[in-house]
Formats: sequence, C-alpha cells, structure tokens
Amino acid sequence: NLGQAQHANGKHEIALDTLKLVDKRNPQAQYQRANILISMDKLKEALRELEKVRDAAPREASVHFAMGRVLKRMKRTEDAMRAFLTALDLDPKENTLIKSAIDRLDEPDVNEDVSAF
Repeated sequence: NLGQAQHANGKHEIALDTLKLVDKRNPQAQYQRANILISMDKLKEALRELEKVRDAAPREASVHFAMGRVLKRMKRTEDAMRAFLTALDLDPKENTLIKSAIDRLDEPDVNEDVSAF
C-alpha cells in the first residue's frame, strides 16, 4: 500500500497523511498508522490508534502485543504486562515471543534511548 511504501522511504508524515485518507474506521489502516507513529516515537498517539484497533478486533493478539510494547516504552509496566498476557491468551502459539517480552519487561527496548540510564 502507498502509506507503507512512503513510510519505508522515510516519508513518515506523508505516510500518515495518506493513511488518513483511508476510512478512519479501517482497522488495518489504523494499525499501520500506529506502527508509523511508534517509529516516530509518538507513543501516546500510537496507543490511541491501537486502542481503536483493539476495539474493532478485540481477539487480535498482535494488537495486544503491540500495545504491550508501546505501554512498556511509556514505562507503564503493569498495563504492558496485562496486554502481553492478553496476547498470550489469544495466541498461545506465539508464547516464545510473548514470554520473552514479558521476561524483558524491566529492560529497555532496543528502540529506547538507553543513554538516559
């Protein structure tokens, strides 16, 4: 899709604008917007998009997992844990990935600025 291509080429704001043109209730477009916002470190906006996707697709484990990653980066570890556990309940096949994220809940993400520690 055009928005993803723009994002891949480093045109993040243009990609967000393109995805705004898609039906705002389209969960796939909202999920893509959330991923772009995460890459731009706009975590509050990304979380709002992911919450919309979760409301539209409450049984989608990848959405809960993405929310957990965002919440972790926002230092909301209890909320992140709940999101990861929900993802695990919804998709036990991905238990290695999710359990690994849970085990590293108190560690900074690769994307986080570790110089602050």
